[in-house]
Amino acid sequence: MARKLKVNLTKYVVTAKGLRYCPAVISINGHIKPEIVLVGGKEERHSEGSYYLDWNDNGKRIRQSVGKNAVDANIQYQRKTFSLNASAHGVDIVPEANGRKPLAVAVADFLEETKLSKKPTTLAAYRTAIRYF
Repeated sequence: MARKLKVNLTKYVVTAKGLRYCPAVISINGHIKPEIVLVGGKEERHSEGSYYLDWNDNGKRIRQSVGKNAVDANIQYQRKTFSLNASAHGVDIVPEANGRKPLAVAVADFLEETKLSKKPTTLAAYRTAIRYF
């Protein structure tokens, strides 16, 4: 049976001992507490610094920056956790293309959704506005 792999979410902040990677605080419901990290076992607010993921890959420690936004960092943390555990259990992971859609696809999706949820006059106005881009 494959073991569950551990991913850590840390924030690089200035402490009394200098720059340190401190664990981000995750609440009971799984959401990150923005700007709150554990320093010496105590919660402290640090608005400066960036969030990082770190994990081990075949005994080698890997650290990856995930930005300054706490919510985006938490999403990346959850994705990496699920990805590593799926790989450990033999599930093939299809890599994402930078998490972005081509503009033409995004516009088509937006107009399709608008067609289903808005009035025809609203759809016509949105189409006109999009043509300017």
